[in-house]
Amino acid sequence: MFNFALLIKNEFMKNNHLLRNTISIVFAFFFHNFIFAQQNENKIIFPEESYNFGTLQESDGEVQHTFKFVNVGSDSLKLVDVQSSCGCTTPYWEKTALLPGDTGRIVVAFNPLNKPGGFEKTVTVTSNGTPPISLLTISGFVEPRSLTIEDKLPFAIGDLRFKSQYLNFGTITTEKPVQKSFAFYNQSEDTISFLERQVAGDFIQLQLSPKVVPPKSYGQLMVTYLTKKRNDFGFLNDQIMLFTDEDKDHYKALSIIATVMEYFPPMTERELARAPRLQVEEDTYDFGHVNVGEVLTHSFLIQNTGKDKLNIRKMKPTCNCLQTELKERDFKGGSTGEIKVTFDTAGTGGSQVKRVTVFSNDPRKPAKDLILKAYVRE
Repeated sequence: MFNFALLIKNEFMKNNHLLRNTISIVFAFFFHNFIFAQQNENKIIFPEESYNFGTLQESDGEVQHTFKFVNVGSDSLKLVDVQSSCGCTTPYWEKTALLPGDTGRIVVAFNPLNKPGGFEKTVTVTSNGTPPISLLTISGFVEPRSLTIEDKLPFAIGDLRFKSQYLNFGTITTEKPVQKSFAFYNQSEDTISFLERQVAGDFIQLQLSPKVVPPKSYGQLMVTYLTKKRNDFGFLNDQIMLFTDEDKDHYKALSIIATVMEYFPPMTERELARAPRLQVEEDTYDFGHVNVGEVLTHSFLIQNTGKDKLNIRKMKPTCNCLQTELKERDFKGGSTGEIKVTFDTAGTGGSQVKRVTVFSNDPRKPAKDLILKAYVRE
């Protein structure tokens, strides 16, 4: 009995020792593989991840900084992509793989043109290394450059410079005449004189100061817009012409643009409650898919939900492909009508969105858009 117990004990000790050896071997195997994998990893390190340029002069142009990176792993390293956060920042980098221990470079160029004030831009670096994505940052402050005549008045006709070919009044109303002054500059070495001749509509008054412009000097064109006399609404574009004694380009064609809205004086709550009100049952209609050349028609149902008489002042389509029809322009309170719109699809194709703007004496919303949609198959 004693010998049998001793035999079992010996076998147990033998198996326990074998188990410990097996565990040790397995652990050593995985540990070795882990260390081997770590040693063969391609690691990327940037000693410097941000750079401040300090104060830059906008007029000095592009500046550059070089970011270095090192492959500290034991496998080859390659940059997959380098992207900047804006168009003013351009990265340049090496496309070839980097061997272990080698150093690479990313040159980041920044263009301060039209970027006055403080800036901070990022460059995202993607590689086959660890970490797979790195972020580089450049920053600084741009002192704005002094604007030249060409910057201030970029549009030239002959030797006179203007800010634009378009003299923009923005949105104005019919309350009273609107005046606006526009600068010009004589960039030549000679005096330029304006002639008495001018071309403009009777709703536009022009005044030049001075009429004789010395070399390298400014002048002002004062434009008075008689909105009531123009007798129209919405976006308007009218051409004027000025004439000078220059040998070339002696006539100056400019456009006066404005969005004219009817003026309504302040109203009390009681007056607003009685005021006409244009209500459209559905202001958008979709014809769906149609064939090119089809002539499409839709009627928009309207109603005066106010008490005073509603008057439709004008209907303005966005293109000649639209025609409008309205039998009556005056609607008593509560009365209804319809605006018929015809859309000729000839010469169009693909997705189409057309608009008719209806101008009325509704003081809450004097301009109302009616929208037509269609997809025209060619």
